[in-house]
Amino acid sequence: MNPEKKLTLNKITLNRPLQKIGLPPKITLNKQLDSRPQSSKIDIQSVNINWLVDNIQQENKLEWIQKCYVFFKDWTQNTECNDQGKEQILKQSIQLLDYNDLQVRLYAIKAALFGFTTLNLLELLFQKQPKPLLRRPKSGSKIQEQLPSLLYQPQQVLAILQKTAQLSNENVFVNLINDNSLSFVLFRILKLFTQLPKDQPTTSQQLPYLNLIFIIIKNIANNQKEAQKLLQPIYIQLIDSYLHTFPFDQTYEKDLLNLYTTITATLRNLANENNSVEMYLQNGIIKKLVISMVSFSNSYELILNTLRIMSKMSLSKECCEYFLQSTEAMQNISSFFKTYQTNIYIIIRASFLLANMTTYFEGIRQLIYYKFNQFGDILKCFDYYWAKEIAPQQLNQIDQFSQSRAAWDFQILQSEKDIDALIRIIRLIANILTIEQIGLDILKNYSNEYRILISKLLKLLQKNTAISKQQEIISCTLSCLSNLTFYEKQTFLNDFEYKNVKFELIATLGHFIIQNEDQEICCDGLRVLSNLSRQKDLIKQIMKSRISEGVIVLLDSNSREVVYYCLGVILNLLQDSEFKKKENINIIDYITQVLNDCTTNENDIANLGLKCLILLLDSNLNSEYATKIEKAVQSFGIVCDQVLKVKENNELSNTRQLINQIINNIPEEGFPCMQPNCGRVLKTQKELQDHISRRHKL
Repeated sequence: MNPEKKLTLNKITLNRPLQKIGLPPKITLNKQLDSRPQSSKIDIQSVNINWLVDNIQQENKLEWIQKCYVFFKDWTQNTECNDQGKEQILKQSIQLLDYNDLQVRLYAIKAALFGFTTLNLLELLFQKQPKPLLRRPKSGSKIQEQLPSLLYQPQQVLAILQKTAQLSNENVFVNLINDNSLSFVLFRILKLFTQLPKDQPTTSQQLPYLNLIFIIIKNIANNQKEAQKLLQPIYIQLIDSYLHTFPFDQTYEKDLLNLYTTITATLRNLANENNSVEMYLQNGIIKKLVISMVSFSNSYELILNTLRIMSKMSLSKECCEYFLQSTEAMQNISSFFKTYQTNIYIIIRASFLLANMTTYFEGIRQLIYYKFNQFGDILKCFDYYWAKEIAPQQLNQIDQFSQSRAAWDFQILQSEKDIDALIRIIRLIANILTIEQIGLDILKNYSNEYRILISKLLKLLQKNTAISKQQEIISCTLSCLSNLTFYEKQTFLNDFEYKNVKFELIATLGHFIIQNEDQEICCDGLRVLSNLSRQKDLIKQIMKSRISEGVIVLLDSNSREVVYYCLGVILNLLQDSEFKKKENINIIDYITQVLNDCTTNENDIANLGLKCLILLLDSNLNSEYATKIEKAVQSFGIVCDQVLKVKENNELSNTRQLINQIINNIPEEGFPCMQPNCGRVLKTQKELQDHISRRHKL
């Protein structure tokens, strides 16, 4: 019996995932930024400009700056304000950026940023010669005075953003934002910036501001409550409008890559939310991720952030289908197993992504093996992490990634181990091997690599034996071994070392099959054993290890899946006459009980059991067990007939044919000759006596 080849997703399961994430209605891109994120409401009474100017030195700085913030936020309603008063309160807001109370500083940041946005901010920041505003003439004078220079100092805006970016790295500050959302003013500035032309001079000017704004948003998005508020179409569309949209120029190449890295880090934080998949699909983010892979595959930090998002998105079939549309992106990701082989963070995510995609689509399996020719690099990458896992170094070199701009959550990544990379690479290899043409090609043209791979997977099993604690590595290793051994019909006859590996594998499988901790691992082990039991020279070893006895006992399992795979192993073992002679009575007891427990919805189990019974029918069958078989199959046959009377069922019809074959071939009840080496069964007692007198001269 050849068990089916098994596909694996992010966690090894017997069935492919059925969940499909549907696409919500298309969201238009021309909505205005007219609503702020929801946050706790603060009851702050609005005031006029005179109150703010008169109370600018009051001791209660929090009350004053809160009112100042509300004043600037509702600027369109404050038509009485003159430029001189505005400058005074804006200057005081900026001075409070260094106040010793964190809440005051937060309101000072928002008030100052809102204050600048009430100016013609784009003219302030990007026009070379802005027109100066003039003071009103003093009483008794006709001379107009120029407004002080504060409102025409772009570096003030940059300084505010720099201080905010620095503060946003502090957990206390980010937690405070839960009650006082800063996001709205930042997205308001981003919305203003979209009016700028996308030419090289303007891009060069705005990159410093954009980098700082997205650093702040990224840090805010690291807070779960704030991330939920930001994951809205209006904000995602704004973020999308800044990713991969600027003209490239060597003069600001570094700043541009820093911006894209920070934006993808922001998107990675937001990707942790439940509805991020639909949101990214509908608002262009998935398309931008593909562009990252095509155009920036050599930019390590950007690629890592992009892979982190794509691996999260790859749990959705719709996203995988979109990724697959770009052959160039897929080829670049496949090449990472060579170019980034020693980088565990890249390898974990590239193999996770491709393992999920190969679960959904056969085409990507063939692309990786044939068109991209990357299977050899994947094997070398497996060898690298296998060697580190089997013989770990005491002092592993720390990746310089810890010093990079993408290291905003390095502590999380640092917990990832070599075994995590191995698990994902093994899943990918197992999925690629589900293509029969690929499996046969490996067996024919890469037989040495094939044998080495089986040997190394065996060593992984021997090292990881704690089923409850190491379930993931055990399960995916057994699945890969099952897919590998599926194609091997006979052992390499002249390779005694490899034959010993097979003997060792059989002995090792017993630990994972004869146990009651994890039924899934038991089934995975049985699938490997089923493939090995097709080889006649290995059946003796299976019997010698006594694992065959355990498989027979497992027919009494409550798991129908375990029973199914056990029957598959037994069907192969019954090809051996010694096994059949030794275990026939025991097997009949268990299989007849399996048939008694079967329903017509379990005809796959029933068919295997019936095929085993057919092999057990011979002239030496004890009359008691012949009757036992006949009763069991007739009883199940009656159930099948009742269903077939109601409607046609091809599968049940095949089952009925097996039942008829057994009934027609059950030997009639007789009297066996008990003389050594005879085996004759006579119909009557008289015929038996005549036979003994004539044949044995007794």
